[in-house]
Amino acid sequence: MLRIGRLHILTDTSLQSRFAHVDLTRMALEAKVPTIQYRRKDFSREQHLSEVQEIAKLVRRHGAQLIINDYLDVALEIGATGVHLGEADTPLQEAFKHLPPFTVVGATVHSLERYAEIAHLPLAYVGVGPVFETHTKSIARPPLGIEGLRAFVEAIKQPVVAIGGITPERAKLLFETIPGLHGVAVLSAFCTAESPVAVARALLQSLPPE
Repeated sequence: MLRIGRLHILTDTSLQSRFAHVDLTRMALEAKVPTIQYRRKDFSREQHLSEVQEIAKLVRRHGAQLIINDYLDVALEIGATGVHLGEADTPLQEAFKHLPPFTVVGATVHSLERYAEIAHLPLAYVGVGPVFETHTKSIARPPLGIEGLRAFVEAIKQPVVAIGGITPERAKLLFETIPGLHGVAVLSAFCTAESPVAVARALLQSLPPE
């Protein structure tokens, strides 16, 4: 199974309109971000397939990882590194039936009860959040906070990637206080920044040494 990157940058155009998904991908790659997640809730094959195909070429050229949020068929079609599925997306058991070996599969969990249902699956990582307050989700959930995240990290056997309201300063704090945390996923702090490249570089600097 591929080792998943410790920093995931999510591309998004719902919170900002200055940069397209391709632009955001280029900036993340310029900063040498290891893992890009393509996140488009309004995905339309007719309008957006060429966009994600271009992103896939860029990511491969830089030797990075591309994770497609939600759309299993698109991930398979463009040869992405893997797919990230939320609790309301394609059932994980069904997804594994269609995926080739060594495909990265990440899953979001909002409770340890949900994790117990999928713990036996060969997940590359588990996304947990929101850690801090965030406005990127249509369904608002109370933030877990540092201690809430710690409980997930201690209970989950797969690498945990934290998400939700994470900035470079907060990422550094999380890694310092939760040694078992594998990584962080960042959307708004990157996509809405005056300089997304600078934010990505600061996030990379917050990662603990390997």
